[in-house]
Amino acid sequence: METYGWLLDAKRCIECRACESACKQWNKVEIGVGVRRRQVRIYEMGTFPMVRQQALSGGCNHCENAWCMKVCPVKAISRREDGIILIDQDKCLGCQQCAAFCPYGAPQFNLRTKKMDKCTMCSDRVDSGLEPACVTLCPTGALQWGKWSEISAQGSESTENFVNPKQTLPKIRFINDAYPVGK
Repeated sequence: METYGWLLDAKRCIECRACESACKQWNKVEIGVGVRRRQVRIYEMGTFPMVRQQALSGGCNHCENAWCMKVCPVKAISRREDGIILIDQDKCLGCQQCAAFCPYGAPQFNLRTKKMDKCTMCSDRVDSGLEPACVTLCPTGALQWGKWSEISAQGSESTENFVNPKQTLPKIRFINDAYPVGK
């Protein structure tokens, strides 16, 4: 079966956070519970006058070698045939082991439910033949999604400010890098 992944062009990201809003709205993620399934993080690098910035939209990378899945003591985290990794809320103990081992900060503790939560790649939308909500609202096309067989050959496996992917094999690729501030 085909698996899916992300493609991020950081140079096209305008830091609007539409991806965050779309995710929160579609998935009905409550505010004030400490969960942001998708987040835009801004990094500033270099020294004056050669300052650069980079915006990275991140969620769960649905890694091939998902450490979160391996450390869950009750096997509440599983991978579907299409590569989407989900947390079974009925099994989750909220022990936060998955969060401690995920180098990308995807699993987050929900303060209300006392369980772990993370990006589901909008599996309900994928099952209906739609793209994840975050991708549909990105106004510049910086965040893309599709068949991993097509995405994996594009861009590079890493970029500045992204954890080394060699151990987890995340399903994300990057186009372009940071750019000078003001350009």
